[in-house]
Amino acid sequence: MSTSRYASFGRRFVAVFIDVFLLQLFFFLATFEKAPSKIDNPKAIVYIVFTTLFGWTYFAAMESSLMQATFGKRLLGIIVTDISGNKISFSRATARYFSKSFCVLIWIVAGLIGIMAASTGNKDSPYLILAGLLFIIGLLILFIGYLMAAFTPEKQALHDIIARCLVVKGSGHSVTIPWKPLIGLAVAAILAGRILAQVPGEDIAITPTPDPDPTTPASSPAPTNITSSNNCASQTNNIFELELAEANTYINGNWKLEFAAGVNQHVGYLSMKDSSGIMVVQLPNDQGGTQTVRQNMKLCSSAKGLVLLGENPIDVDTNQPSPTYYPDNFIIARGVNGEIFRNYSLDISNNTLIESPVAREFLGYSSIGIEMSELNSQVRVQAVANNSNAQKAGLQPGDIILSVDGKQVSRTGEVQELIKSSLFGSTLNFEIDRNGKNNSLSVQAGCCIAPEKP
Repeated sequence: MSTSRYASFGRRFVAVFIDVFLLQLFFFLATFEKAPSKIDNPKAIVYIVFTTLFGWTYFAAMESSLMQATFGKRLLGIIVTDISGNKISFSRATARYFSKSFCVLIWIVAGLIGIMAASTGNKDSPYLILAGLLFIIGLLILFIGYLMAAFTPEKQALHDIIARCLVVKGSGHSVTIPWKPLIGLAVAAILAGRILAQVPGEDIAITPTPDPDPTTPASSPAPTNITSSNNCASQTNNIFELELAEANTYINGNWKLEFAAGVNQHVGYLSMKDSSGIMVVQLPNDQGGTQTVRQNMKLCSSAKGLVLLGENPIDVDTNQPSPTYYPDNFIIARGVNGEIFRNYSLDISNNTLIESPVAREFLGYSSIGIEMSELNSQVRVQAVANNSNAQKAGLQPGDIILSVDGKQVSRTGEVQELIKSSLFGSTLNFEIDRNGKNNSLSVQAGCCIAPEKP
């Protein structure tokens, strides 16, 4: 196909805008929901792989086809050729596509360096500065690489130069919309989305909010380290009549759950560590006040999804088994349109299950209220927040933390992980060095903060 002139920067910019919009439409058709917000779960990883493969196939296949152009370029009447003006191969189109993502590799390196630097707890680490500089360099490569198309003699962007390609205006090139390939791509996106919907989603996370006081829900006595005594395989007589197995996906952290049992609205504060945890539930009582119940929780897996089983409800006021409150049970499953989270409780009067949707809110991870620094493999307490659990337990600035719950520590990241993974209200045993003398302190885990702080 003969060409008349090189495509202008403005024409190429509009074509890219159209292609990006079209790809986002395909991704929406594939998921019918927003993209996963975190990258530490299977669904997000599959989503990233899907978008990368789909984008690569779209650009490489279209530009190496007889059309020699994506839909955006087709509408603007421009095509992609090699240096001699011929149609490019699929391999050259692939090289051109991934050359656009060179900056992403730099950002990945910057992210890895930043994560390693943050894990040390040193806010002044030179590696954080290096990560920031690499991010800026990647950003400059992105903008400059595309802006080169406005200034180079043959209107080539950086990825055109790397792949030895030209973007030119096609003489007699049709600007009609190729509907059949467009519909085919839409169908492919929808089918891929149905597969994506079967992948487990991101973990659940919860934290008590200011109403009521998140540090002491309903003034309940702080539980000790509570775990379920039964494993999942032994709980075959659960109310769901499902075959249960040990969970391999967790919902660690502290959560606020809102659900109804009949006409009564319940507010639960759930704290989980791997497959075990506790939940404090508040609900109206018959006297117009509030009843507070604490129960152990066990997380299992089943054919229907994650199963969260309650056991041994204790009335907080009497510290005795509740005669009127039956354990709460939950199923957390993945549906076509997202996560399905429901509560199931037993109505003792007629021995029937009451089902209710659950509204959940991630509150954060357990904390004790300290800031730390790390020097020569020693973790030192830098500051203790006023009225925090750490202050109440007697921790002081300058204390060197030797171990937590019998585990020796030499890095701030180790202490942070032990604190944030503890159950809300559980007791953490600290061994410290204070002015050359060893002391033992018991600190209650409070709630809640972001994972990067203890």
